[in-house]
Amino acid sequence: MSDNGALENLSKKLDSGLVDGSIHRSTLFSRSSRAPKGWQKQEGGDVSARPKGRRMKIPEILFGGSVIFFFLAVAVAGVILFAGNNTISTKNVDVQVTGPTEIGAGSTLSLQVVITNRNAVPMELTDLIIEFPAGTRSDTDISRELPRIRESLGTIKSGESINRTIRAVVFGESGQDLSIKASAEYRVPSSNAIFVSETTYVTKVNQSPASITIDALKEAVSGQPVTFSVSVVSNAPGVLKDMLLVANYPPGFSFESSKPAPTVGTASWALGDIEAGGTRTVEVKGVFVGEDGESRVLRFNTGTQKIDNSDAIIAPLAASELSLTVTKPFVSVALSLEGSTSDTHTIIRGREVQGQVTWTNNLPVKVQNVAITLTLDGAILDRSTVQAEKGFYSSNNSSILWSKATNSNLSNVAPGDSETLSFSFKTLPLNKGDFKNSTVRLSVNVEAERQSESNVPVIVKSSATTNAVVATDVTLSPSITNMAGPVSPKADKETTYTVTWIVLNSANALANTSVSAILPSYVRFIAPEAGSNISFNASGRIVTWAIGDVAGGQTKNASFKVGMTPSLTQVGNVPTIVGSQRVSAYDRFVRGQIEATAGPLTTGSASGVPSGGVVVP
Repeated sequence: MSDNGALENLSKKLDSGLVDGSIHRSTLFSRSSRAPKGWQKQEGGDVSARPKGRRMKIPEILFGGSVIFFFLAVAVAGVILFAGNNTISTKNVDVQVTGPTEIGAGSTLSLQVVITNRNAVPMELTDLIIEFPAGTRSDTDISRELPRIRESLGTIKSGESINRTIRAVVFGESGQDLSIKASAEYRVPSSNAIFVSETTYVTKVNQSPASITIDALKEAVSGQPVTFSVSVVSNAPGVLKDMLLVANYPPGFSFESSKPAPTVGTASWALGDIEAGGTRTVEVKGVFVGEDGESRVLRFNTGTQKIDNSDAIIAPLAASELSLTVTKPFVSVALSLEGSTSDTHTIIRGREVQGQVTWTNNLPVKVQNVAITLTLDGAILDRSTVQAEKGFYSSNNSSILWSKATNSNLSNVAPGDSETLSFSFKTLPLNKGDFKNSTVRLSVNVEAERQSESNVPVIVKSSATTNAVVATDVTLSPSITNMAGPVSPKADKETTYTVTWIVLNSANALANTSVSAILPSYVRFIAPEAGSNISFNASGRIVTWAIGDVAGGQTKNASFKVGMTPSLTQVGNVPTIVGSQRVSAYDRFVRGQIEATAGPLTTGSASGVPSGGVVVP
């Protein structure tokens, strides 16, 4: 029966409603009631047949292999890492430096440097770098500084060692540790990274070829001169060539003199060649200034002088320092000019200068017979003008003396007592000669007696100084000339004028010199003289002449034109053409700003003006 026939029969049954619902369907598979208890023999064979197991697919095999490889790789890397057997490690490069543990300063240091490559790969482009302490010099040229050495070693194969000898001349103070750093820089194949292995070698300076000793007191009275000696001793078996002593002064110290005199400035002495065991001594005199109890430290260095520098040494062979304490004087004295106690005070030539001397007994006991002497020194001093309160002025030596003969208060002075004494002086006026860069030096000394513990009179002293620098005299002389228009100013008619400025500098050199003035609103600025460097600021109505430098004794002048048109409201008046004028400059000698002024210019300032420049209708 065909399939089409079966479908037709089924369709008829459904349409007729005769289906009884018990349609027989074949089972999908046969169900066994129980599993066999053992293997059954196959026909034609003696071996029992076993069921075949499921085969693993290829992705599952690949995944399992990957997991096994990962864990093996982790295990191998861990062994290599933690066992220290990494084929590329700076720990596998040894840098060893051997040399003496002690050396004398100025001697040649010889070092053996060995670099060993324990990596499994070669070290490529290897450089040996040696870094020396400050002051190290070349063993072939002692004048050449040697802060470091870099030497190319090329390629160091695995397991290979490279040996190099390094020499240098080292310097330092006795007992000083010198640290020398040795480094190996290298690359490895197929990498741009730079690897560095390094070590540090330390040697001690056991002897310096020279030593410095300083002989001085541990205390210095503020403002009082103090002398100390500095000795340079040779400890070398041979001659020390071209030795130089250099001082480093602390703040508050003023150099006065030395024996021998400094070679350059105030802090360098050429000692020349010093023989074995020889000594060179320098005596230095100076003044410490400071508060009671302050500490000051002076430092000295000695070594071979640089060929091209007379106040510098190649490298220090020895160093020493002097530490002392500043104490206040037993009897202090202060000197002031115009109320200022600065070391330098600017004064104007010909003007009176007021000064004061203040002294104080700082001792816990009384002092007697106090004598104060003030000396004035300077060619520009007008000795006939010096005056002193309760003191005697001696014109013979330009000094003022205050003593118990002129002031009874100075006979016996109780502890803590103080007094201020006044004086005054003038410098010579302008018509008494030409003086450039002039100074009046004032120095005051005070002496007193006190009883010592053995009841013996002891003299206590103190001193102070100041300089009165004389500023240059700069004068401004303005003038005005009628050029065009009504000679007598007329209302509503313009008259033009030429204004001329003349600047005279009497003494010191000037810088940044300028003259300025303000023009009234009814005055018109026309033009400056050609090349005069005069400018006009219309918003502020300021005329400025930028002069610049003016030498001592030099005169400069410049002119500019203005126009004035008076108003009817100014009839009968003398109008101002140029307001108050001022010249200012920087005095190079006194290192300060100075200035001078001149009165305004009016219509009556021009010569030959009838009616005194009064405006007419």
